[in-house]
Amino acid sequence: MRYFLFLVAATLCITPAFAQEIKVEFDKNHDFSQYKTFRFGEAEVITPKDQKQVSDEEIKRWIVKAITTELSLKGLKQVDSASDLVVSYVVGTLSRSAMGNVGPMGMAPGSNERTYIRDYQQGSLIIDLNDSKNFLLWRINSTTNMSSAGGERLIDQIVQRGFKQFGKPVKKKKK
Repeated sequence: MRYFLFLVAATLCITPAFAQEIKVEFDKNHDFSQYKTFRFGEAEVITPKDQKQVSDEEIKRWIVKAITTELSLKGLKQVDSASDLVVSYVVGTLSRSAMGNVGPMGMAPGSNERTYIRDYQQGSLIIDLNDSKNFLLWRINSTTNMSSAGGERLIDQIVQRGFKQFGKPVKKKKK
């Protein structure tokens, strides 16, 4: 029983550390095969200066590399001007605190009720794909609880999952 309670407590503490939410918004009936080129537009890093663990340039480099790799795999070519698609993004982290209660039994039978506070970094990455007329075609909105290590790997995962459906043929409805 003691082992089971420890396992439950450990799972509850570890799970939020890997929490990741990625929402992808796009028109499922839109034909994305018509787009052949892309370029990068506006980019913004909104992490407060006192909370930065990595330079803005490094984060931008990671994001540009991940997006370029993923869109190239989808058959798009990066150009400097006059593109079919414009990629823009906003990224940032904020310090957050989570408070909880382990209940009347505490961590083990016979112990008192315990309250805990856990500090963590919450990161957000929003990627927009607009057409040449500035019409939003694709949006990836991700929020994740993160540690200082593995930032580049985390960005790669978000971009891969966010563009997973991009460029797939439109399914025609049966009449």
